[in-house]
Amino acid sequence: MTDELAKQVRKIIAETFNVDEGEIANETTADDVDGWDSLAHTILMVRLQRNLNLTIPETLAANSETVGALIEGLRQLRENKS
Repeated sequence: MTDELAKQVRKIIAETFNVDEGEIANETTADDVDGWDSLAHTILMVRLQRNLNLTIPETLAANSETVGALIEGLRQLRENKS
């Protein structure tokens, strides 16, 4: 498990929603972050794709209920890409 990926994802989430990275935990959901609505979620997914050089499937984007689930899904995408 690479902590680097988790750090990158948390940093991008924090920048997108203008919150401190320390506020973003594996258990964090969209409901926990002010402004994380469907439009902001789409913007976040685009930023993650660009920064991580991945194509995020709609199923992963739509079904990751927590930040931890999103990170794990992205980790699997990276592993499958290699």
